[in-house]
Amino acid sequence: MKQFPSFARLRTLLALLFFSLAQVLSAQSIQVSDFHYDEFDTAANTSGTAFIDPNNGNKCALIKVHTTQRGFTFDVGALGVAKTEPQGGSHPTQIWVYVPQGVKRISIIHPQLGELLDYDLGMTLKSAKTYHLTLQTGTVQTVVNPTLQKQFAVFTLVPANASLEVDGEAWEVNAQGQAARMLPFGTYQYRATAPRYKASFGQFTIGKEKHTETITLTPNFSTITFQAPAGAEVWVDGQRRGTGTCSMDLTAGEYQVECRQESHLATTKVITVGVNQPRTIALDAPRPIYGLLSVSSTPFGAKVTVDGQAVGETPLSLDNVLIGQRQVAVSMDGYTAPAAKTVLVSQEQAAELDFQMEKQASPVATTPASPQGRAGTRSFTVNGVTFTMVTVEGGTFTMDATEEQGSDVWDYEEPAHQVTLSSFSIGQTEVTQALWLAVMGKNPSKYKGDKRPVEQVSWEDCQKFIKKLNKMTGQHFRLPTEAEWEYAARGGNKSKGYKYSGSDDLRSVAWYDGNSGSATHDVATKAPNELGLYDMSGNVWEWCQDWYDSEYYKNSPSSNPSGPSSGSKRVLRSGSWYNDATICRVANRSNYSPTDRFNSSGFRLAL
Repeated sequence: MKQFPSFARLRTLLALLFFSLAQVLSAQSIQVSDFHYDEFDTAANTSGTAFIDPNNGNKCALIKVHTTQRGFTFDVGALGVAKTEPQGGSHPTQIWVYVPQGVKRISIIHPQLGELLDYDLGMTLKSAKTYHLTLQTGTVQTVVNPTLQKQFAVFTLVPANASLEVDGEAWEVNAQGQAARMLPFGTYQYRATAPRYKASFGQFTIGKEKHTETITLTPNFSTITFQAPAGAEVWVDGQRRGTGTCSMDLTAGEYQVECRQESHLATTKVITVGVNQPRTIALDAPRPIYGLLSVSSTPFGAKVTVDGQAVGETPLSLDNVLIGQRQVAVSMDGYTAPAAKTVLVSQEQAAELDFQMEKQASPVATTPASPQGRAGTRSFTVNGVTFTMVTVEGGTFTMDATEEQGSDVWDYEEPAHQVTLSSFSIGQTEVTQALWLAVMGKNPSKYKGDKRPVEQVSWEDCQKFIKKLNKMTGQHFRLPTEAEWEYAARGGNKSKGYKYSGSDDLRSVAWYDGNSGSATHDVATKAPNELGLYDMSGNVWEWCQDWYDSEYYKNSPSSNPSGPSSGSKRVLRSGSWYNDATICRVANRSNYSPTDRFNSSGFRLAL
């Protein structure tokens, strides 16, 4: 007969039973109170504070973790943390965490405070960019000593553009060809594929140890390098594939290859490509096609340029000018140069141009701010420096998060809303260093050049400049409101709905991090927008009159809005030489203290 346990023994058994369950203890939780990208923080892209990812040679993204606690560790999954710098030195309340580009989530672990696992950052981190993450702690109930039932499966795919399926489900593969997931224990089937490669199949088992595997696909193509002259285009089977010497992967077969160049006769070659047989093929250079151009002037002896190249003096006859549209200009000391002319040079008929030169009048003293110019513009001259204001006719437009901005829109650009503006004038370009020097007597800019935009000026510096300029000119210049700035950048009532100011091709209208060479450039050297305004995307950030409020758009007035009535920061627009394409959109906004100065921020005038 079974004996009932004594009360003391029963109490002991119950205590052991409860202890064997997951222990619930009072612990400190980890919470993220703020995470954002800081376009003005260059620590991730500056020698001495940047860190190179040893796996791919790219600069890491930098997360500056703001906390007074010590002892944190960080995990970003398969990509791995590249380097961690604890608090100390120049950042006593920050932990600097360097991670590869492509990171989307992070786990934060502390031996006493607990864990914050797989936190979604809300964006994909980019190389050489700096982000800020602020931590808070509080008391919560957490369960400890969980039983391990899952483990990571980590794959590296070669080539990196390969796709991966596990048990029929597609996995996300990053730009480095890496894919990872936490899976329950068990056995799985995988399939890896890539264009022009043979598919690879296999299986793997998940246990207590992390599963790591590299899948290398077998190529079904050859890498062919074509050698063509600089500027010549390589076309394969009727498709443009590159310029100058370029390489490409072609599957086995026969191809027709052309070497093309504007104003030249294309050359053609037929090639046969095998499997895994890389080689280099030299292409015959396109042959130039010339036409005849004659240039005369009154008086004779004017210097002639064709597409910016000096070719002689008038009267002049040339038989070696490439066919096509050519821009011809003349100049002579003591005479006013007429506008350059565009002429079509062809093989069939000689092109003839004649320029009438006018002798310059004797110089006279310049009067401050004398308006002049064609309809729609007004030019002003101050101490020998001339600048132009463009009239913007009033109208109604949709401001900020419009359809053409696509998935690049940030929360503070929403919602899109209707705005009606009265007519106003705005600077054709940013205020140049020459104009700033003519008014203020000193040039604060880092990247010197009379025709470059002034920079390293704060919002308050701009107000001092405008006050002095108005006293010299008798006008009422000011900074544009944020709504006026965006309306003008979009092209006003002539807008064609571009993503950037003047085009969907940013390189044609802006100096940004993809073409600037890490410096400003002369104003008006890129194409203008629909209103004839230059550099409203890129080159330098531009101060606006408004105070900044990320929620302002939700209740913004629909007629001539001028921003919040107060605040701590002022609005900037346009992006700069330092920023990528996402930042240079016409809808993007930024903000900084009115006293802040940067070598990427300037302004343009409104009237």
